[in-house]
Amino acid sequence: MKLKQLFAKWSRKVHRWIGLYFALVVLIYTIEAFSLPTVFGAGLPSVDGYSPNAAIDNTELLSIDHATQIFQEHHPQGVDSWDEIDEIAYLPQAGVYRFANTERYFEWYLNASSGELLKYGFKASPFLEEQSLFGWWHPWIHDFVEFPMLLLLFSLAVSGVYLFALPFMNISNLETESESASGDISEAQLLNGE
Repeated sequence: MKLKQLFAKWSRKVHRWIGLYFALVVLIYTIEAFSLPTVFGAGLPSVDGYSPNAAIDNTELLSIDHATQIFQEHHPQGVDSWDEIDEIAYLPQAGVYRFANTERYFEWYLNASSGELLKYGFKASPFLEEQSLFGWWHPWIHDFVEFPMLLLLFSLAVSGVYLFALPFMNISNLETESESASGDISEAQLLNGE
C-alpha cells in the first residue's frame, strides 16, 4: 500500500473518531447550556447583555453608602446575607450602580439617582464560559475535557487539509502520468516515421 493511501485511510479514521468526540462534547455543552442556568440561577432571570441605562436627569446622584442602604431595603432575590455581595461598581455611562456576587454570577442594577432596582439576575454567559464541560463539578475535570479537545482539533485540521488536498494531488499525478505516456507515444511515432 502506498504511503499516500495509508495516510488517506488514517486521516479518514482520525476524522471519524475525533468527529465523534467533538459531537459528544457539543452534546454535553448543549445539555449544560440549557440545564445549568436553571440549576445555578436560583430562580433569577437572566441578565445577559448590556447593563440598563437609567434616565439621567439633573438630580443629585446617590452616594455609594446611600445606594447600598437602599439596595438592602429592597431585599433582592438571591441575596441571603450582605456578605454575599463582593463587588459594587458605579457605571457612569449608564447612570447605575451594579451590585454583584461574582462567585454565583448574580448581578443587580440600581438607578444611581432614584435608587430604583432596574434589572437583576443570573449572568449565564460568563457562567457557561467558565463552568461548562463539567467545570461546575470540578475545575480539573473541565481541563481534562478541554485540553485533549485542543490537541485533537489540531490533528483534525492537519488531516482535514490533507484530505482536502488529496484529490488535487491525484489529479496532478494523473496529469504527469498522462503527459509522460503521451510523450512516449509521440517518440514512438517519430521513430516509426508516422
